[in-house]
Amino acid sequence: MGAEDIIARIRADAAAEAERIRLKAADEEARIRREGEAAAAREYAAICEAGGREAKARHRKILARAHLSARTAVREAREAGIAQCFEAAQRELSALPGTPGYAMVLQRLIVEGQEIVGPGDVRVLYREEDADAVRIALAGSPGITAAVLREQPPDGAGGGVVVTCRSHRCDQRFSARSARMRERLTREAARILYGADD
Repeated sequence: MGAEDIIARIRADAAAEAERIRLKAADEEARIRREGEAAAAREYAAICEAGGREAKARHRKILARAHLSARTAVREAREAGIAQCFEAAQRELSALPGTPGYAMVLQRLIVEGQEIVGPGDVRVLYREEDADAVRIALAGSPGITAAVLREQPPDGAGGGVVVTCRSHRCDQRFSARSARMRERLTREAARILYGADD
């Protein structure tokens, strides 16, 4: 074997070794690429999943705020409607004194007040402008005394009487009765207006 054959053989071995190294490098590059793509795909999936969870959480918060705002708006609208009912009732009650049926209303208030204060020397306190209506209301109730009430109701609304017996007192003025009955009347108004026990 001559020098040329030896050089050719060295070149062939070198080329084969270079090809083997190139193939190994290509395989290594492909493996690194596959692992990189798999890692990128996992990272992408994790980011998408985290983003999806965050988006769902934000969506739930937005919906919760919207539901709360809607409930608040409905509650405020209902409260405004009920307040209008009370204002209308107050106007009706304020217009009642001086009407032909007012004496009958006072008579009923006196009877209810008597049931609350109990038996004994019953006294009815009334507004000075209601003297005629009280006289008519007490016409069938001998033994009940009456006197002018000097104190004004806190809200300035007129109408009604105060029934007393010994140390017992039943304020049957319209303003006091409205205040006592407000919670029950609010529930009843809500049921009538909105069909619910709010």
